Amino acid sequence: MEADRQGLQTAIWEAVNQIAQQEAAKIGKTVSTEFVASLADIVYSQAETMATDLEAFARHGKRSTISMEDVKLCARRNDGLYELICQCATEIARKNPSRRK
Repeated sequence: MEADRQGLQTAIWEAVNQIAQQEAAKIGKTVSTEFVASLADIVYSQAETMATDLEAFARHGKRSTISMEDVKLCARRNDGLYELICQCATEIARKNPSRRK
């Protein structure tokens, strides 16, 4: 379990580092490893919170599987994220109409 957590934290750090480096280069800036580490910690914490919420929404619905509706519910307070998730859900449903909502 701890190895999985470490692996996930490392993957998040690598992704955050790559994105931060790319975005900084676009504006002619650099980012420190401390900045990347702090931002990666925030992303990891948010992911943990979202995972806990998603599990709770599914459990409340008496389901063992997290649904797209749970994901939408989790994003309801962030308009931009909610719209993006709805667009992705529509695209997924369009590509695979046999999938349940």
